[in-house]
Amino acid sequence: MSDIKGELSHPTARAVRPELSGPYKARVAILHQAAVSWGNVSSIWAALRQDEAIETTVVLLPFFHADLDWNRQEAERHLDELGVPYVYWEELDLDTTHFDAALFTSPYDATRPAPYQFPEVQKRVRFTAYVPYGLEVGGGTVNMAFQFGQPTEMHASAVYVRSAGAKAMFARHCPTGDKHVVVSGHPRMDGLVSLEEFQVDPELIERIGSRRAVLWNAHFSFDADQWSTFDRLGMDIFTAFAKRKDLVLLFRPHPLLWRKLVNLGLLDEQGVAELRRELTALGVIIDERVDHRHVFAASSAMISDVGSFLMEYLVTGKPLLYLVNPHGLGLNAEGEKVVRHYDRAEDMAGVEAFLDGLSHRSADDMQQRKAVIEQFFTDFDGRTGQRVADHIKAALGL
Repeated sequence: MSDIKGELSHPTARAVRPELSGPYKARVAILHQAAVSWGNVSSIWAALRQDEAIETTVVLLPFFHADLDWNRQEAERHLDELGVPYVYWEELDLDTTHFDAALFTSPYDATRPAPYQFPEVQKRVRFTAYVPYGLEVGGGTVNMAFQFGQPTEMHASAVYVRSAGAKAMFARHCPTGDKHVVVSGHPRMDGLVSLEEFQVDPELIERIGSRRAVLWNAHFSFDADQWSTFDRLGMDIFTAFAKRKDLVLLFRPHPLLWRKLVNLGLLDEQGVAELRRELTALGVIIDERVDHRHVFAASSAMISDVGSFLMEYLVTGKPLLYLVNPHGLGLNAEGEKVVRHYDRAEDMAGVEAFLDGLSHRSADDMQQRKAVIEQFFTDFDGRTGQRVADHIKAALGL
């Protein structure tokens, strides 16, 4: 891959404060909101922390969303367990803190306190960057505006993407084009390069036992985008696993799914709790670990609605069944390309056939998918975080 430092299309400032006589440590803020998004920036944080010319601060922000119950204590606990130091958003004044660069982990200003919305940060920080929170596969005009037309996506100094295909999506759908988009690889993929060496939670391994585990990634969009098949096929899928004693279902719902059920009036809080108990009684393993690598590593295959995992699971090489909601918005161009390498189904007949065929896959089935990884993930080598850190450093004139 060519040196991504050369992709900067704007002048950079020297990393020397006028009032000081010598070099100083450039100050970089990582604006962290949702625990599940930490994997998107963890390798960048690690690379920046090792650079003596940079001082990196993780700023812990809330995530405002009607379908998510953001919990401050849980957010704190997650970073504490990882040994990541952080400061609270209320403790900082961006006018006096003087960050040189800010890295956004969500494009949506409505999810952040007003002082940390993109226009306010841009006024006070000379280099702004964004790592896409998801691997964009969903279609639909409205969704394109969400994925490519937010202020952060349009006006950040740099947006770091997984591939040339992802950059081309910005060229087609972002009102400001793709000149600010850097093909670095996606940092979240750094943790999947050596997945076979990942230490899976022993409790999960014990619960799976000798059975073949299948991961099901269910979306929450029942009402608008209608990517979810949970309301159409959910109970039948649970039943299908209950009668197959050689299989076990790892159910990993989208983080917004439970609250969405309540907000739409489909279930109340007690109903959600009861559903969870019923699923556990059926033998379903409900996985809500922050780090999805546990279920990626422990599973033998995946069933998925439209969502990031539809793209990401490709690098495992394992079989995947794409569940199609015929009433939904479907896939974008990149999503359509990746599902060519998967099975697909709209009904339970297709799901049953996929499950029954898992033990009869050809010997080269996995290698066929691994052979196309580079089409979707540029430089899948575990060093994306370092490339992004180097790009930020160059942009700051270091």
